[in-house]
Amino acid sequence: MSAHQSSRADSGVSRRGALKIGGAALVAAAGALDQAAGVAAQAEASPAATPAIPAIPPDFKVVLHASQEQHWLYILSNLKNLTHEWPRARLRVVVDGSAVTSLQGENNLTAELGALVARGVELQVCPNALREHQIDPATIPAFAETSLGGVVALVLAHQEGFVYVKP
Repeated sequence: MSAHQSSRADSGVSRRGALKIGGAALVAAAGALDQAAGVAAQAEASPAATPAIPAIPPDFKVVLHASQEQHWLYILSNLKNLTHEWPRARLRVVVDGSAVTSLQGENNLTAELGALVARGVELQVCPNALREHQIDPATIPAFAETSLGGVVALVLAHQEGFVYVKP
């Protein structure tokens, strides 16, 4: 047996077989390219599908719970997004725990909350938390309601159909 015949016997593929395999691979690759070009042309011809925006029910209600000072960044972000995207939504913020300490006097937070309250956001501050942190209720903004404890306000919001969100 010659060296050529020996190597062909080792590989198990003749030159003619290799050409057939190579040719089939080229045909398959060309078909894949044609198909990809057709898909690309179709994508260019038709506008991109935009995801459907869900319809917001008229009774869309969210209660945001601020119980720690570090929650304010997220509360304000959520309120801005919700008032922008769903201006008819009923939004309420219940404040208790150490979050009440940020509401004393005039500051950036109380200014932003005042603007949001003017747009319809409700702000309920727990009188128990004010007492615990030795805060005079007269030092927090007049637009904040202080008649209900934080837990009671959250339970009532739930009973009124509000969805609870805590950052």
